[in-house]
Amino acid sequence: MLAVFGIFVAVAYLLSWFFAPKYIPCLFCRVGKEGAMCPLCHRTIVKKTNLSPEHVTSAVLNSALIFLFSIFSLGIVFGESRILSLFGFSDVPKTASFTIPTKGQYKIGEIFPMEITIKNITHSINAVQADVAFDPKKVEIVDIVTKESFATIFIQKEINNDTGLARLTGGLPNPGFIENEGVFGTILFRAKSAGIVNISFLASSMALANDGKAINVLKDLPSASYLILPEQLSEAERKKQARLLVENSVLGAKTEKNPQLTFYDTKERIELYTEKDIQKYESRKVTIQFLDTLQDSNLLILNLWRTLLNLGSQTDG
Repeated sequence: MLAVFGIFVAVAYLLSWFFAPKYIPCLFCRVGKEGAMCPLCHRTIVKKTNLSPEHVTSAVLNSALIFLFSIFSLGIVFGESRILSLFGFSDVPKTASFTIPTKGQYKIGEIFPMEITIKNITHSINAVQADVAFDPKKVEIVDIVTKESFATIFIQKEINNDTGLARLTGGLPNPGFIENEGVFGTILFRAKSAGIVNISFLASSMALANDGKAINVLKDLPSASYLILPEQLSEAERKKQARLLVENSVLGAKTEKNPQLTFYDTKERIELYTEKDIQKYESRKVTIQFLDTLQDSNLLILNLWRTLLNLGSQTDG
C-alpha cells in the first residue's frame, strides 16, 4: 500500500495540515511514549492534548518521513520482484489459462472429445505441456489429437490408462504463438462405467514464454466433471461414431500446408508420475500460487510507476 499510495499520502498529509491542522496527527507524537520528547515537534508528548504537528517544519518533516517510507517500500517491492525472478517466478505477468468444456454427459462406450484451449495469451509462447489426470475406472483415453493445434512440433505424447494420467508436450519455433487464444490439442476419451468423472490439470502443466528465459506464464489449471450415463451405446451409434472418426481423419496429422513434426513413439505408454510425484506437486501448489500472486502484485506496482514516470517524461517533453 505504501509503495502504491505512499507518495500521494505524503503530499496529501502536508496539504491537509495547512487546511485542518488540528485533525492531522504528528507520527512521532502518536506512537511515542507519554512524557517523551517528540524529535519533530520539539515538545513533550501529552496523549490527552492535541497531537497535531506543532509548526510547519514539523509538518514538513512528517510528510518527508512518509515519503521516505514509501520509497523504501517501493525498493522492497523491486528487490522482492528481482529475487522471485531469479528463482524462476515470472517477470512476465501470468495471464494464460487452459480451458476445457466444463460439462457434458455421455453413454458407456461413447468416445467424446475434450478440446484443450489456451486463452488470454498476452506474451508470445513457444512451448506448452499439458498434464491431465482422470479416473481410469470411469474413462480411458483413445488418443490425443493434434490435428487443429497451433503447435507444429511435438516431443511427448504419453497416455497411461492404468493410472489415469496423460501428457502432451509441444511448441513452435520463434516468434512462437502470439494470438490471444488457440487450440493446443484434443483428448479423445471413451466412457467405461456410469458415474461422475473428474478430469483436471496437474500443477506440472506449463506454458513457456518465448523470452529466452522459458518463464511459465500459465495462470489457471481448470478441472471439469462429466456424467457417464448408465446406458450403453447402440450398435448403430457405435458404427456411426467409428465412421465419423475415419471420414474426418480425426486421428490424422495436419495437412502439408501446415505440417507437424513429432518425435514421440505413439506405441510407448510409460509411467508419467508416481503417487509421490503427484503429492509433491500438490503440496507445492499453494506455496507456488502464493508466490505467483506476490510476484504479480509486485509487477503491477512497478508497471504502474513505470507508466506514471513515462507519462511525466512525455509531459515534460
